[in-house]
Amino acid sequence: MTMDQFKWTISPSIINKIEEVEVLRKVFDKLPLPTATIKIIRDKSFLNSAVSSAQIENIPSTIQEPRKEGKNLERAYQWIYSQQKLNSLTPDIIKELHSKVMNGISGSAGKYRVEEWGVFNQAGMEVMHAPLHILLPDLMQEYTAYIDGLNGHPCVIAAVAHFIFEKIHPFADGNGRTGRLISTYLCSKMNYGFSGLIPVEKYINEHRSWYYSALEPSSNCTEFIEFFLESLIAQANKTLEDIKNPEEVTNSSNLLPRRRELLEVIKDHPECTFDFLHRRFMSLPSLSLHRDIQHLQKVGLAKKLGSTRGVVYTVV
Repeated sequence: MTMDQFKWTISPSIINKIEEVEVLRKVFDKLPLPTATIKIIRDKSFLNSAVSSAQIENIPSTIQEPRKEGKNLERAYQWIYSQQKLNSLTPDIIKELHSKVMNGISGSAGKYRVEEWGVFNQAGMEVMHAPLHILLPDLMQEYTAYIDGLNGHPCVIAAVAHFIFEKIHPFADGNGRTGRLISTYLCSKMNYGFSGLIPVEKYINEHRSWYYSALEPSSNCTEFIEFFLESLIAQANKTLEDIKNPEEVTNSSNLLPRRRELLEVIKDHPECTFDFLHRRFMSLPSLSLHRDIQHLQKVGLAKKLGSTRGVVYTVV
């Protein structure tokens, strides 16, 4: 395998999608949202990305029960977006991403496979024989240098990186999840990560047949680039729809029933005092009520006005 064998065409359809991505990027850069709300959307996006990425591999992970695989992925997405600066993609960074994916699941986390490997389609037919394992150290160096030297739109580069990585298949397990993290890493590095607010993996999971079909060609990335751009556009628009719906953004449906009730009382009685709330929840210890109020503040659903004895609470 050589990097020169991989080709793609920037078709009129891809150009149109790139233009859509650029428009959406400008919209996201100017979102008039408070920091607390951004955090809520991002946390929800990370969880959706993690669970969806696991489900793509037929791992029974859910939002309610993300399992070990989902939790590992959630932490990996959080790690990417917590970095002040992302370095160029290297074999060591890819091993680090794989380690995060397979932590506590495989003893070979962060280690290249040590045997031959075939890549199979959904029908169970081998569509490609992965490169020999003894070639992987040099091949991964060549791969990362190639990706680092590519010119073009950042999202196209991220798509190409994901496509080629799956052909190399350097690990015994977790290649799909790691490949999707690589595209996320590169988009974020090149300032096309939409601040971590769009769970692209959710779209991929919902369109698995197209995803795997686009990955099947041995060396032509064109269809996969188109698929990747479409997933960005679709999930960006879905996030914008959610932002227009306060219930979706704040995710108040995920609150404990008691905290939802507390939020409703604050909504109905703007600028209410702690003593007022305590009288409404007399069976609740003061410390527990304080914690509930602090949680509503932390997730951006309520805020405190005033200080000391003059403190009152209202909704955001």
